[in-house]
Amino acid sequence: MLEIIFQLPAPLTQSEPSREFIQVIDGEIRDSESNVVIGRISSSLVQVGRVADAGEDLFDVMDGQSCEMAEYHAALFKPKDWDYNDRIRSQFPDIVSLDLLILERAEIQPAFRKQGIGLLAVCRTIDVFGANCGLVVMKPFPLQFRNYLEAGWREPDGVANATGEFRTARQKLRRYWARAGFKRVNETDYWALCPGRKRPSLNSIALAIDETCVLGE
Repeated sequence: MLEIIFQLPAPLTQSEPSREFIQVIDGEIRDSESNVVIGRISSSLVQVGRVADAGEDLFDVMDGQSCEMAEYHAALFKPKDWDYNDRIRSQFPDIVSLDLLILERAEIQPAFRKQGIGLLAVCRTIDVFGANCGLVVMKPFPLQFRNYLEAGWREPDGVANATGEFRTARQKLRRYWARAGFKRVNETDYWALCPGRKRPSLNSIALAIDETCVLGE
């Protein structure tokens, strides 16, 4: 049987806001019978409701974690507030909770791809940590093009037309994650779903073809 072993460190004393209100979750995907590790998944739970209750600045909390987190804040939330911005509220009218689950990375070992394991792992992560969130969000990005947008990037072996192949790979990933219920957030590079809406079943997701991907780059 395939399973995910989640690890979530939590200090017993109050720590800096970014660590206090953002829970970093690492998951090891493995075969429980053979103990073979077949993949990993990483995510972060932003406890926006707790941030609001504590009177902390949500941007400062997320920016204190990473610049990528700050970019998520800019795309999703109102400035100097704890609520989702009007465009997000309009696109996802079923949002109730303020909490946010960010899916950062899902990677499957080559021998276990094309079995839908990545989608199943994401779905189970949402079941465990995202069911009570307002949004679950990701930034689909093909692993083979990691650092593609940075200066000095070099094409991997076998890539003849980097621009064209990057666009094709990114579109393929976007269609792939749409099978799990994700949709593009306005005109940004982020994709999200609202757990308050009905999502595709595990059986339908299991029919999808799996590929290694990076969700947050």
